[in-house]
Amino acid sequence: MQICYVTGNELKLKLAKKIFKDLDVEIIQENIDTPEIQSLDCEEVSKYSAKYAANLLNKPVLKNDTAFCIEALDNFPGALAKYCESTIGAEGYIKLLKGKENRGAFWIETLSYCRPNEEPISFSSYTYGTIATEVREGRGHDYDKIFIPKGDNRTFSQMSEEEHIGAYSEEAYLKIYKYLKEEE
Repeated sequence: MQICYVTGNELKLKLAKKIFKDLDVEIIQENIDTPEIQSLDCEEVSKYSAKYAANLLNKPVLKNDTAFCIEALDNFPGALAKYCESTIGAEGYIKLLKGKENRGAFWIETLSYCRPNEEPISFSSYTYGTIATEVREGRGHDYDKIFIPKGDNRTFSQMSEEEHIGAYSEEAYLKIYKYLKEEE
């Protein structure tokens, strides 16, 4: 089975390839720009982009959107994480959490699969953790320097790329795979 994955994000591509490799699924990357609607709901963003890409490319596609949610901030920044990285940054998140006891956070990863001229279907995964009390240097984005996945004491930025990929929930990918197998 082949899946056309619309993404320019190499980490997302590596995660999908890692998960689908053992399921005998070949991931074909399609790196095109898709419009991202302004919404706090990453499923809505993912579905819109998937539908756009499927119709543009005239083939079934898989599209991903993620949300970074900090519990003490009413799940802010959510689907606006990419924008907030360039405005608030890691230090800003640390300042916003000053004096707050709840440092819980999670990632929502929504995968939307869409065939041309059809409505997309979506599945989501949740990766839980906490926010560090200080920015920890290392590789990756600003939020990688403050997010500590459950069961670890290191931030994503302190992990190897393979460990970082392995820390994400695979649930949405496995649900997409099951859906596609049932459709065959």
